[in-house]
Amino acid sequence: MKIKGRRKAAKELFKLSPGKLEQIDLSEVSKIPSGMTRAFKNNRFVVMIFDNTQTTHGVATRALIQRADDQPIPNHWREIQAIKNEIFGPETVGVEYYPAESKVQDSHNIYWLWIYPPGIIPLLNE
Repeated sequence: MKIKGRRKAAKELFKLSPGKLEQIDLSEVSKIPSGMTRAFKNNRFVVMIFDNTQTTHGVATRALIQRADDQPIPNHWREIQAIKNEIFGPETVGVEYYPAESKVQDSHNIYWLWIYPPGIIPLLNE
């Protein structure tokens, strides 16, 4: 579906409640991004999961989060927190990644959430 048609269809879906994120059957998807292991969608968002992503500190999971109409996510922190809770669990720590300016690729309204194994990310000692 062309972007304009996808945005029009998404606009109609935004009139409905968001609903729970449902896992997409990847066997029914014609073009799967390299490394994507699972994906979810509801009436607002598409979430693509890349498990076993190699980093400088071992393996992590990265999640690509995008609105169905390709627009920016208003109040994105709260929305991404809710998505993180639903897919990975409320006690999972996720990190939104802001790269060095020389590495920025900002051609779409895509948000990246990184989930690292325990002990990799420094946490507040509360």
